[in-house]
Amino acid sequence: MASVNNYMTNIPTGATTKANSEQTSKATGKSTLDMEDFFKLFAAQLQNQDMTNPMDTSEFMNQMIMMSTIQSITDITNVSLISYAASLVGKDVTVAQVGSGGKITEVYGTVTATGMYSGEQVVFVDGKSYKLSSIMAVGKLPEINSSEPTSSGANDNTGNGTGANSE
Repeated sequence: MASVNNYMTNIPTGATTKANSEQTSKATGKSTLDMEDFFKLFAAQLQNQDMTNPMDTSEFMNQMIMMSTIQSITDITNVSLISYAASLVGKDVTVAQVGSGGKITEVYGTVTATGMYSGEQVVFVDGKSYKLSSIMAVGKLPEINSSEPTSSGANDNTGNGTGANSE
């Protein structure tokens, strides 16, 4: 298990996101609400409603349907991310690695595995783990040649952008 922890140590985390989630976690014990939390709120709402003016049952049903829909969308999104990450195994990718000064370094390598870490999908590239969101490209990004002049498009003979020549 020590090797897994070594892989996970290079995954960057945002300081502000971490601070916000820590505040939420301290207040609630976790950083997200799930169906169980919804049902607890729902039960509290039922217990504390005014009996002379009870809440409409259709409003209750709408709340349950909305929560169920949100849960389903979240599940579909998670499955899609897992499937996408799995489809990258064996492919070459370019990953952004943020340095201590905020400088981005491109890491090019082959995805060897995928997994979940702290609720986020990660990919393993050449023995190191990276967040799935840090992938910049599937394949290698082209080198930028700073000695070439950039074209303004005025005398550009490369095409009209539609895939067909305008001649």
